[in-house]
Amino acid sequence: MNKVITNFSNYTDANLDVAGNSAVAALTGNTHFTFTGTELTALSTAQTAFHAKLAAVATGNTVAVIEKNDARNDLLTALRIIAIQVNLQAAGDLIKLQSSGLPMAGLPQHHLQSAPADLSVDNGNSGELIAKVSKSPVGDNGTVFAYSLASNTVSNPELWTLRPVTSHTVTVKDLIPGTEYKFSAAYKGNDDDDLVWAPPVSKFANK
Repeated sequence: MNKVITNFSNYTDANLDVAGNSAVAALTGNTHFTFTGTELTALSTAQTAFHAKLAAVATGNTVAVIEKNDARNDLLTALRIIAIQVNLQAAGDLIKLQSSGLPMAGLPQHHLQSAPADLSVDNGNSGELIAKVSKSPVGDNGTVFAYSLASNTVSNPELWTLRPVTSHTVTVKDLIPGTEYKFSAAYKGNDDDDLVWAPPVSKFANK
């Protein structure tokens, strides 16, 4: 029988944030489901709290990490409770289940990629620049690097020169020595996933 998943414990923080937000948005005012208790309110409260605590972790503060983990556990519980209710009320109806904003069980899931957080660009040999990011926490399909001359760079990295690779580093050769270039990067998700680009990093190619 068709069901939505009820256990989100294997989700990364970023994907859990997306899943919680998607469920709240889809279930609010959804006429396919009736919540007689505080399930939906609890989910919305837990999602808001987790989103805020997740953003606070960027400070690197140990207390912020502990608070984020506590908020994560609260959101996992709230999602499980709401998902169980959705499965009970939908009784296998695919249209109702898909309207919940919760991912279906037993179907391939698209792993939403966040932007790489640690893009760096270093000099190689003359006319070479080496761009790298850490391995993606979601999947391992490699990285798309984008680069362009800083003097004529447009805002959208997808219009730059693209170098998709199966690793997380790329060496760009035959650049103009002494010239500034801008780089960005995005993790490769599934075929129909949008790329989420990192903030550009500028670097002069070695002479």
